[in-house]
This record gives sequence, structure tokens and C-alpha cells, in this order.
Amino acid sequence: MFVSASVAKLEHRAILESLDEIEALAPGLYEMKIENPTGDPDCHKSDLIVTYEPREVSGLKAAYPHEAFEKVAEVSTTLDSFYSAFVSPWVLAMTTPASADLLKSLHPMRTSRYMFSEAYNPWMRGVRMMADSLRDTRQPLPADHPGIVAERKVMSNVGQMIKGARERRDATYEQVFRLLYGGGSKPAQTPPTVSGAVKSKASPNNSKPGKEKRHAVGK
Repeated sequence: MFVSASVAKLEHRAILESLDEIEALAPGLYEMKIENPTGDPDCHKSDLIVTYEPREVSGLKAAYPHEAFEKVAEVSTTLDSFYSAFVSPWVLAMTTPASADLLKSLHPMRTSRYMFSEAYNPWMRGVRMMADSLRDTRQPLPADHPGIVAERKVMSNVGQMIKGARERRDATYEQVFRLLYGGGSKPAQTPPTVSGAVKSKASPNNSKPGKEKRHAVGK
């Protein structure tokens, strides 16, 4: 899921500030809905409308192509047997603790952080010194500055490009899956029925429209 940092911060803050209420709910599965009438991404729970709607596990089920996934299971079992018989013995024979540590240290998620760490990249010390000096003399630009406006527009466009690329990638993966294993057309999904709602006691009675965020909460 690709969301802006401000949206993620608001959702995480709302969840963390609602832990006491979540603990007080009766055991079960709930959908947590977060509405922000103020539109301010930095607001706190007292400014939000938080509700908990009971759900049933049966309502989360969706139709899927059983035969296609049975074929996937058969292919997976065949490949696993082939790997265990012909590949795994050679990997075990050639792998040593040193090579395992080397592969672990060269993992892209680690090297991408080593690259910007002073412990591994001495050039980052200069960057840290520059950051310290700029932090002391920094003068924030006004929100309507042309540079800020252009930056936000570029970031919005980049976000839309990433979203579009992800959707096209997922559609391609799904199409390839259906061509290889079958499954027919994509089944329609119906949302689960809402059986009631529990409103947060700390939420204001505000009917102003706001963006709604949803999270699953289980107890």
C-alpha cells in the first residue's frame, strides 16, 4: 500500500492512542474506521471520529478459483521435490558459515543502509557535518512558496506514477496466473455486512465530512 507519510502517521497515531479502547472491546473481530473532519494530518485522537464495527470471519471470505490453486499446489510440490533431490544437496555441500554471513551482509536491504552509514562510508561524515550546520541556520520557506508548491506537485505526480505502475504490474501478474493455471474471469467481491458500530467515547459529535481510514482489529 502506497500512502503519504502524513497519512501513515495519522493512522498509526490514531491506533496507538486508541489502544485502551481496543482493549475494552468485547472479544471478536472489528473494523476500525478513522475519520478526520479537520483534514489536519497532525491532529490527535481528540479531533478524530473513531468507530469499531463488528465483523464476522465468514464475511471476509471471497470466491477464488479452487482448481487453479490446486494446479499451483501440484506445481509447487513437484518443484520442491526436484529441489530437494537435485539442488539442495549441492547447496548444503558448498555452503559454509562464512559464505552464509557474506550473503547475509550483501543483502540489498542491508547494503542500501550501509551505503549511508558513517560506520561503512566515511564520506557520510561530511554529510553529517553539513546537515548539522544547515540545521542551525535553516529558514523554512512559506507554504505557498513556488518551490514548495512545485515540490508537492512533483511528489504527487511521482506517487501517481508509482500507483499506476503497481496496478499495471499486479494486473499483468494476475493475467499471467490465469493464462498458466486457469481461473476464468476475476470474481466479484462483496463487502461484509455491518452488524453494528461502537463509537469511540473520545470522539467528538462532528458531522463534517472527512477522509475515512479502515483497519482490522482482532481480539
